[in-house]
Amino acid sequence: MNDHQNRIQLIDIIRGFALFGILLVNMQSFYSPEFIEMYYGKTKTYYGLELILALFFQLFIQMKFYPIFSFLFGVGFYFYYNKTNGINLFIRRLLILLMFGLFHLVFIWYGDILHLYALTGLFLIFFHKLSNRSIIYWAFFFIVLYHVLLGASIFYIPNEAQFNKHLFENIVLEYTSVYMEASYPEWLLYRLKIEILPILLQIPFAMIPVLGMFLLGLYTGKKQLYVHNENNDFQIKRIWTWSFIFSIPFLVVNGIILTSTFSLGLSAEGLSQFLTSISGIIMSILYMSSFYFLTKKTRALFLFRFIGKMALTNYLLQSIICISFYRFFHLYGEIGLLQGTLFSFILFSGQLLFSYYWLIYFHHGPFEWLWRCFTYGKLVPFKRKPDNNRLINE
Repeated sequence: MNDHQNRIQLIDIIRGFALFGILLVNMQSFYSPEFIEMYYGKTKTYYGLELILALFFQLFIQMKFYPIFSFLFGVGFYFYYNKTNGINLFIRRLLILLMFGLFHLVFIWYGDILHLYALTGLFLIFFHKLSNRSIIYWAFFFIVLYHVLLGASIFYIPNEAQFNKHLFENIVLEYTSVYMEASYPEWLLYRLKIEILPILLQIPFAMIPVLGMFLLGLYTGKKQLYVHNENNDFQIKRIWTWSFIFSIPFLVVNGIILTSTFSLGLSAEGLSQFLTSISGIIMSILYMSSFYFLTKKTRALFLFRFIGKMALTNYLLQSIICISFYRFFHLYGEIGLLQGTLFSFILFSGQLLFSYYWLIYFHHGPFEWLWRCFTYGKLVPFKRKPDNNRLINE
């Protein structure tokens, strides 16, 4: 297998792994009023096994996988620009992605990330010709800036007069009722004001860390750190070691906060969110560098490459299937974290099988194919030539 195939497979494997983590995190917003609870600064209370699972999620899953997706977008920009050498084509590609994202955001689910990636991706045009050193400096600047702004917000602690518990309970009840019982047009109109407008207003702030991770990915692409060789092995090992060391204090302190029974003197939830965000950047790097070495030792992880190759299709399918399933069977607000996590494993396993068999017969996922067709303004090859004995190595 040549370097090109190794490169693509490593990226697809990591992308597939990230998609599983994203599903685990997003699942709570598919089956419960998580959006409205977070909007008003209220968190769920868990007990027993769900408490342990929630703690694990907060420490090792939450905010750990979207940074990986953002990083890979930056790497993908490097690949795409080198292949096409066309800014205009890249801009058109982003505009098509923006349309996918806005459709997803408005008509399916509020948590869409595609529109944010499309808008933020336009700024990569101003960085791709910079030196590697300049790119890494700008990446850290945006990541630090975001966390300075986020850190400042934890000192804002609303008092009881500013929070009406009775009003909040009525809002959550109305939100849940709409998701459970409203017709699609009613559900859509309700979401336009309650969900979509606040999401759109947050775009400028949300773009800051995303651009930082895009630039880290661009830096990695230009340095070709994705290639397995002796020099990169040494570099990635150092990255793995330092990311592991730096993640420990954030995990320990955050774990203490999350399990603490005494007052910390400031917003514990805000501080935990701040620590979770910082550890998310560090641990996303730890996870990716781990996969760099693990893919050299075992082929079991190569299953992730099929779902990673169809990441856009599988990402959209996750929200379409989950929103439809919980609304159709009237399960919204009726299940807990354990059941939601179990459903995540079942759904992702199904997506692995679906992706594997789909790619036996087709070159691309359906949404990836549409994306390419609209980008190039013509029909691109879709169906593979019959060859039942051929393994998928692309």
